[in-house]
Amino acid sequence: MSQNIAEVPKPNYFEIFTKVLNELNWREVSDFDEIVKSEHKRILNLINIVNAEVLSSCIWDFLLERSIITLDMNQDTIFDNFDGKIISIFEGNKKYKFIPPAVFLRCKMNFANVYSNVENKIVTLPFEQSRELNVVYTRNLFARDASGKRKIKMEEKQDTSIIPASHIEPVLVYGTLIKVKANPSFAKFGYWRTLYFNALANLRTQSGASYENSPMITFG
Repeated sequence: MSQNIAEVPKPNYFEIFTKVLNELNWREVSDFDEIVKSEHKRILNLINIVNAEVLSSCIWDFLLERSIITLDMNQDTIFDNFDGKIISIFEGNKKYKFIPPAVFLRCKMNFANVYSNVENKIVTLPFEQSRELNVVYTRNLFARDASGKRKIKMEEKQDTSIIPASHIEPVLVYGTLIKVKANPSFAKFGYWRTLYFNALANLRTQSGASYENSPMITFG
């Protein structure tokens, strides 16, 4: 389940940005305030794009979180304003099944042990007794600020990815480089792509061995 992997310092947003500039042989900057070139801003955006693509590409073990939620009698809301993906919901040894919202709303009296999403809420059917649900999920918060608080994307110098520390640099640096120079004929493109796929393979060792959980990342 979700773990705070902090054995080694995590490369921050500015350090990843500087590594990309070094690989491109572009002039470094000492602070984000110095950035005026549109290409530099594009690189910062691409770092976040790569981070989100990788983290949303499969159900990484280090993304999983669990909540045990008690619903009172006739209560139906599991998560309010939930921003993420439900992996599974159990009540004891009964696994709940996801039902599309339109079907859930139209035919909900015909179902049992189901859940859906309605008006940005994760809901189930109300019961005439209290229930304890075990909910496994991920959140679409792929970065942390300097205090460790989760956020959608990296913005400040000290922000970091939630990718495990030893994998952040190779995944984000080489993933960003092949987007900056998105041309297979570019001299270093093949080299960077190989290092990126190697980095993903190494990251995969941090997660499940199931084929169904293998990340699917394409270049468009």
